[in-house]
Amino acid sequence: MFFRLVMGAAYASALALAFCADMSRRVSLASSGFIGPATAEGPQRFTAIVLGCRVNGDDPSGCLEERLARALALYESGRVQRLLLSGDHGTRGYDEVNAMSAWLVERGVPQAHVFLDHAGFDTYDTMVRARRIFQVDGALIVSQAFHLPRAVYLARAVGLDAVGVSADPPDGSACAGSRVREPLACAKAVLNVWLDASPKFLGPAIPITGSSRISFDRP
Repeated sequence: MFFRLVMGAAYASALALAFCADMSRRVSLASSGFIGPATAEGPQRFTAIVLGCRVNGDDPSGCLEERLARALALYESGRVQRLLLSGDHGTRGYDEVNAMSAWLVERGVPQAHVFLDHAGFDTYDTMVRARRIFQVDGALIVSQAFHLPRAVYLARAVGLDAVGVSADPPDGSACAGSRVREPLACAKAVLNVWLDASPKFLGPAIPITGSSRISFDRP
């Protein structure tokens, strides 16, 4: 009986691994050709969607700072005109998006050109909300290279004309170790698309072409 249980668990694990690997291939194929260069001569869009990551109080983690630095470079080069910062602000004590905004505004980005998505709890929610709430048509997606295939897959699946731009610095990313969870995350991404899942929160429209003030929760 014990042997059968062990063999059953091993078989189920093998099936799960195979499923995740297949979903990862689907994501990579669907996003292939939509990952652009990080140079000033790359593709342009009106909006850059900057994906949130861990913060320590008001200080961005190394991983998040890489994304913010790339977004700042895109803005300064004229490749984008608006920055949609999407992250986890699910509790009063944890706030990715205001930390992201402060970092960019301190470096010269006008606050009027920064939009905050407080309910970007995962990449799927971010992309659905970008399309439905912020009415983004096309965007440059800013994240690390390991994350971009999934992010671009989800963005394009919900109707965004999206191209990914890597935030990795030349000497490597501070969060490269996070790639180990990508197969499972890709499986979740594909299932969300297949099921047309709803994000945790939607809400009234905040057009990216209008005023960003309504997206702020601070003066």
